[in-house]
Amino acid sequence: MLFKSRRKNKTIPACDINDIQTELSSFKDELEDHFNTLNDNTTEIDIQNNFICEIDNRITKMEEKVDSLHFLLKQLVTKSSLSVDLSKDEQRVFLILYTHEKFMRSNAVAEKALLSEGVTEEVLSAVMDKGVPLEREIIDGTVYFRMNSEFKLKQAKENMIKIDSDVTSQFQNALLEKFFTD
Repeated sequence: MLFKSRRKNKTIPACDINDIQTELSSFKDELEDHFNTLNDNTTEIDIQNNFICEIDNRITKMEEKVDSLHFLLKQLVTKSSLSVDLSKDEQRVFLILYTHEKFMRSNAVAEKALLSEGVTEEVLSAVMDKGVPLEREIIDGTVYFRMNSEFKLKQAKENMIKIDSDVTSQFQNALLEKFFTD
């Protein structure tokens, strides 16, 4: 009787079966609540994702519009004839930046223009306010300036900004003096 099965017929009381069914029903309800919550969260995530995609699309469209407006504005500025009246100090600063290729600190511009740093900073701001495109770069908290190269070419061709002859001669004399003293 090696393989004879020994089965005990044990009966489970009806009250225990009812308790188990109640527990299983409660467990099933909790699982359904959990699944419903997961589904609700998934739906909410989908809604948020759609909202973010819509915002991203709108931002992309706005960027395209801003780019096209920037392009149109740049074309208008480059095609328009700029005519600016500069003061003598502004003309000196303009000439210094016009003849210099690299970025310059405002104190170097002040030294060459024979102006104080404070006056030079005011003159640089005034020149930019009048529409002369100066490029600025900040390195280690120090501001450097140079004239836009495209504008330099346009100035050379069209002579949009008039420089008084006495300012030009002062500038040339300063250059000659520097040449012979160096």
